[in-house]
Amino acid sequence: MRRKFLLFILLVLLSCHAFPQDDHYWSQQFGANSTLMGGAVVAGVRDNSAIYYNPGALGFIQHPSLSVDANVYKIDKIFINDGVGNGVDLNSAQLWIYPQIISGLVNIVKNDRWKFSYALLTRQYSNVLMSTRYTQADFSPDKYNPGEKFIGAVDYNATLNEQWGGLGASFRINEHLSVGASVFISYRAQSYQFSNYLRDLLPSDSASMFLTLNNDKTLKYKTFSGLLKFGLAWQNKKWKIGLTVTTPRVQFFGNGNIQREESIVALDSAAGAGILVMDRLSDIKAKYKSPLSIGAGFEYSGKKTRVTFSCEYFFAIKTYHLFETNSNPFVYPATMDTGSVHTELQSFLHVTNAARAVFNIGLGFSQDLGEKFTFMLGARTDYSTYTLPTEGDKYLHNSDGWDIYHFTGGIAYHQKRNSVSLGFTYSFSPGVSFSNDDIILPVEMSSPARVYVQSFGVIIGYTYYFPK
Repeated sequence: MRRKFLLFILLVLLSCHAFPQDDHYWSQQFGANSTLMGGAVVAGVRDNSAIYYNPGALGFIQHPSLSVDANVYKIDKIFINDGVGNGVDLNSAQLWIYPQIISGLVNIVKNDRWKFSYALLTRQYSNVLMSTRYTQADFSPDKYNPGEKFIGAVDYNATLNEQWGGLGASFRINEHLSVGASVFISYRAQSYQFSNYLRDLLPSDSASMFLTLNNDKTLKYKTFSGLLKFGLAWQNKKWKIGLTVTTPRVQFFGNGNIQREESIVALDSAAGAGILVMDRLSDIKAKYKSPLSIGAGFEYSGKKTRVTFSCEYFFAIKTYHLFETNSNPFVYPATMDTGSVHTELQSFLHVTNAARAVFNIGLGFSQDLGEKFTFMLGARTDYSTYTLPTEGDKYLHNSDGWDIYHFTGGIAYHQKRNSVSLGFTYSFSPGVSFSNDDIILPVEMSSPARVYVQSFGVIIGYTYYFPK
């Protein structure tokens, strides 16, 4: 019984490699007004955030300006029911402040058909911290020894920070049509730490007195990449139409570190002395991919009302390796490195990514309230790109991905030289069930987990309009 339990746990640990692909492309929006419209501004964006949403629309902006927009407060909550076993939950609630976008429009040439823009934006930002401890004793005598006690713990820390800097240019062909392009340089940094241990304590008169299982994983990497976005914008008196194409990123540089240790110590002659597998690699090449995407949208403008729609299709990403590794872990006992276990050990430090194709849509609404105030509402989908890579990795999370739905609302105050926007965001994911691979309970007590996600945010934006 003990030996089978040990071997089962070992195979579970060896099957949990790495999967650091973030799963949502529309989690972050840019520019206070564009965010409050649900990001559904591919056709109708007429402020500095056009450098991201549709660089073709830059040609229709009349006044050079500087915009600063920020998530003043943002709370992300993740709750995982039965996250690491029956009755053992995981949760994370993080509060942070960070800039959304700093952007501007400048006049470089005298020809007013040409418009040029610049931006610094936070493309992705997240921080998840989870920790739990668990103790339970006196299990059913038909499966366990009376008085047997299990003690377990999980510590999880995952951070992601991706910053973009970009330049955009647009040429207005005529009063109805404008085209443009943006080039972005991306800096992406991601780190992950996971520690999971299980202690099995038995009475002193038992044949097996102590069993401990450790599962520790750490990785960190950074990449520098470039990508392009092309845009076309068309308008008449009441209608606006937009079309964009975003290229996959081209990587210039990337490296990182990874280490992993799996061990079982058993003070039990029937189970053996224990098992240890460990390896570490530093300053190895790393790469991260993003997909080709195509976006489109339209806007209808009445005298005081705007109704907008946007959509974007993201193509799939085939399985690839984040790190270029040649793993040769230390194994004890050496006789364990045979058969199916040997095959697993060859990919002990493999980290694979993959993403399925997704299609997101957004809706926006705005209403002018007199000459100086505008009320805005928005909603958008944010479907998960998660797909199980061919090597079966589930390193940075153990779920099968969850879809998120975002809702926004707020108001803007306009003056001749500036405008101020204030709004709120709410995001949630319906409960999603998944099988948990990392457990702190006996195998017989593991169960499917269910994850719930909520996010609350306050957004403030300020734009200053330079004199013509």
